[in-house]
Amino acid sequence: MNRALLCGAIEGLVSQYGYHFHLNDEAYYPTVISRYPAAFMSQPEFESIEGRQHGRISYKVTLRLAHQGAKLAPAERSELLGRMEQELIEIFVALSKAECVAVVNELTISPSAQPIDNHGAVSLEAKANVTTIF
Repeated sequence: MNRALLCGAIEGLVSQYGYHFHLNDEAYYPTVISRYPAAFMSQPEFESIEGRQHGRISYKVTLRLAHQGAKLAPAERSELLGRMEQELIEIFVALSKAECVAVVNELTISPSAQPIDNHGAVSLEAKANVTTIF
């Protein structure tokens, strides 16, 4: 249940920024994106649990934002990366306020190591530890 609530909360947040949300396994990342801007989230990785009937579950969350960028000049790409970074920060700050979330820790944001497509997409990857409440 916590996994579904967490994924739903993230989907709702990225949709507010106009991203088409995809939740899938890492192996399908380049193949599922059919239109931009896109948000791709790998299945959250279960980290730990505290409690039995009431407690906390911690997940490692990886979220990627992507825009088409083949025709962008270097300065435009840089500006787009800055805007995407700010959006990721805002998404995770809002996630920390979601009803099912206790805390978001260790947020890191970096350019994606994995290419998205052969058309020069601009992509940022955010990783965070998210603790949910049950």
